[in-house]
Amino acid sequence: MKKYINKLLMASAASILLLTACRKEELRTNEADEGLDFRAAPASISITTAWEAGATTLLGSPAHAAQNNTVMVANDAVTGRVIFRRWDNQIIGRTNGAGNDGVASRAFFYKVNTWTANIPFAFGITTGTNNGREAIWTPQFVTSGIAGVHMGLFATDNKTGDEDPTVGTIKVGNWRVVQLTVLDNNGVDIRKRCSIEERVGSNWVQRVRTNNNNGIVELRAFTVVNVRTGYSITGGVVGAPTTTAIPVLKSQLVGINNTISNGPIIFWTLQKGGQVNYNDEFFRL
Repeated sequence: MKKYINKLLMASAASILLLTACRKEELRTNEADEGLDFRAAPASISITTAWEAGATTLLGSPAHAAQNNTVMVANDAVTGRVIFRRWDNQIIGRTNGAGNDGVASRAFFYKVNTWTANIPFAFGITTGTNNGREAIWTPQFVTSGIAGVHMGLFATDNKTGDEDPTVGTIKVGNWRVVQLTVLDNNGVDIRKRCSIEERVGSNWVQRVRTNNNNGIVELRAFTVVNVRTGYSITGGVVGAPTTTAIPVLKSQLVGINNTISNGPIIFWTLQKGGQVNYNDEFFRL
């Protein structure tokens, strides 16, 4: 009898382990964006690149020299903050509660040709009052008691943050993204594209459209985030900042005729060359 009970217990434990493994795989498949799984987020994430002079300098401070170095994005387990910290340990931006705290799962840099310098970004989920919505953060590079961040909250189609009730369109302020379905080869091939458009007066003007095979994507979410796109260095000190609201599309690669079932998540924004069909990615998970 004892042996029988032991066998039952072992079988039950094995079943639990199997169900747990299946559930984890189900989560991984359903949440193709790994940024949703905040439990796997590291304590800190490195962003290493060639930073231009003053690229990570706070307003009114002496500009650091151009250099290859690392900016760290840390998840503070005690406060729940997302913190951007320079190689000399200086905080250049951090969340401050009030709905913008969260957990960063990815960090990266980006620069459009018209921007003065590379900019660090972090992607993850919010905590607290924003109910776990996905977010993108970037330093403000301005101190007002603390060095804060700009945050964009991602909206999904017809959910919180989407200002357009049309299915296949997500609108945030003066920007929107539209899901396109392009038929090629006499209607045999289906290619899904996304068009990022800006409202100019009473018209919507296309600014970016995904293109080529890497641009056969399905709309997942959309946001707009403020970014310090420019600054000057006068007398060795950083000043005259320029802040620009940029659109950020989150999409998933699906392939011609939706042949890619679990493709990577791809982010898009204003393109480096300014061309509408220029197929350049903001970031890929």
